[in-house]
Amino acid sequence: MSYEVERLTADVLVIGGGLAGCTAALQAREEGASVILLEAGNTFRSGNAGSGLDHIFSYVPEVHEKVGYTKDDMKKDMVMFSLLEKGFGYPKLGHLFVDTSYERVYKKLSAIGVGFDAKNRHLVNGIRLVPQWQSVPTSYNYEGRDVKVCLTNAMLKAGVEIVNRAEAVRILRSKDGKCAGAIALSTREDKLIVVTAKATVLATNGGADRLTESGVTTNRNFKHPSATTSGAGIALPIRAGADVVNLELAIKNGGMTFNGFQFTVGTPGGSWWPAGRLVDDDGNVIVERSKEYDLDEPDYVKKNQADYKKYYEQKAKASKLLQQGVQLYMDLSEATDEEIEQITFALRNEGMMGLWLDNLEHEGLTLKEIKVPLKYEERVIIGGSDAGVFVDEHLETTLPNLYAAGDVTGAIGNGFAPGAVVYGFESGLQAGTRVKEIAELPVWEEAQLEEVKRQAESIRAEADGYTWADVEREIRSIVGQFARFPLTDGKIESALKLLHKIREKHHLQAEDPYDLSKAFEVLFLLDSAEALFEAAKYREESIFGFRRVHNGEEKKADKKEIYGVHFDEAGKLVHTVHENGFPDDYTPECAFTNPGARF
Repeated sequence: MSYEVERLTADVLVIGGGLAGCTAALQAREEGASVILLEAGNTFRSGNAGSGLDHIFSYVPEVHEKVGYTKDDMKKDMVMFSLLEKGFGYPKLGHLFVDTSYERVYKKLSAIGVGFDAKNRHLVNGIRLVPQWQSVPTSYNYEGRDVKVCLTNAMLKAGVEIVNRAEAVRILRSKDGKCAGAIALSTREDKLIVVTAKATVLATNGGADRLTESGVTTNRNFKHPSATTSGAGIALPIRAGADVVNLELAIKNGGMTFNGFQFTVGTPGGSWWPAGRLVDDDGNVIVERSKEYDLDEPDYVKKNQADYKKYYEQKAKASKLLQQGVQLYMDLSEATDEEIEQITFALRNEGMMGLWLDNLEHEGLTLKEIKVPLKYEERVIIGGSDAGVFVDEHLETTLPNLYAAGDVTGAIGNGFAPGAVVYGFESGLQAGTRVKEIAELPVWEEAQLEEVKRQAESIRAEADGYTWADVEREIRSIVGQFARFPLTDGKIESALKLLHKIREKHHLQAEDPYDLSKAFEVLFLLDSAEALFEAAKYREESIFGFRRVHNGEEKKADKKEIYGVHFDEAGKLVHTVHENGFPDDYTPECAFTNPGARF
């Protein structure tokens, strides 16, 4: 079998068609650049937002200035998204978020048809804000069900060339050591798509959740059905030589979730706000419902901050109770009819929760009469906003002309959906500006294409190899077994030895283009797993939630360097060290304390 090659060129290439990729493409076009976007699925419904989002936040001047919540206050609250408060990140981009979020989240999304009208619930100009992350309400309950549809239509109107069903499998390097575009694999045809570009924005999925078994035992598609979390956002940059940092901090053990579903809970914020609360079997309230304050309420900010502080204390108690075997439930029995209407509106726009509501209606149930059970997951979890490709204040990675936005970025507190939007626009702005300075398309060695072509053809020709599902299960087993805290020298070495054995002994096979794309995803997962354990090997002391035993002893880290990994030209994983982003005298004051993993 021989794979054909389609060659394309553009000023700016965007890898990934989620919120970050779409906004990057739109902004780059606004800067006058020609843009090609590669998307493994279809941009109308791809990415974490493909099935909808009911809340997205920004600073809102007409609301926050009225109550006395300043941009500086929000900048302090932004440390809640990561370890920025510990000197373990890059705060300038957090400040950029606050300064530009209203323009980019509210105005730019409104301009392309995303509805922010809260229907029957208004604060200012039809905006309904709910609390979620910051110490006062900052999240819009908005019509986010079709945000990706609006973004795709806007890209088509702007002249972005969208190539769907094309999974990027290699970032190209030019002869002078800069990013030169990417190679993608068609998931429908026996074809490779090669895009040569002056600048590239990496905005593919950033997580590697498929390295572990899902905590969702039933109805798995309720958790972001469009997202693959295949590790592409880790494997693509490290293979290209761009540093990925804080990978060891992506390893987590346990957390609260719903049994059978994964969707947002909201005391004090999110889809269930303000009436959602947690109760035990006897009806005792463990986490109280929230209170909505009028904007003219005296001491509005202080009262919200006090409620947040109480909530995080109660949630920590709830987590401990679940670990002790106490059953807890999300309960809406005391919600008013108006609150039920508001919550229903939110859920209809959030992920697949519209289908969940339809199922309730089919069973003759209402939100007020059900109790949704929670559980504490004991499994290894891979994720978090601290790990990702390292970027500077312009969102450029350590590989020149490669920019990043969205979940793939690390050490900046990427801010989930609103961060994807804000930093997506910023990466498009920076890439679009850079290409104005570059006269010619980059030149790269054809050996990079030949290597991918040989690999694809070899997997398709393999008659007696392993399926991608077989290998994925084996990788999951290794990570689930050896990524349990505390990580010891022996656990890490055992995991790396087994992962290396998979790479040496397992030959993948694929019967069609789709299976070939899944096989490449498994190779992403293998790269990601090796990088995770290598990062954990290098971090010899415990820090924050990461627990490490080295030479039989657990010590607390007394250094704040950010550790990174990437593959060198010889194909070996190497470590790097970055200084933390805070000056020595920087001591951020957050309004309340982050207790760890959220719902």
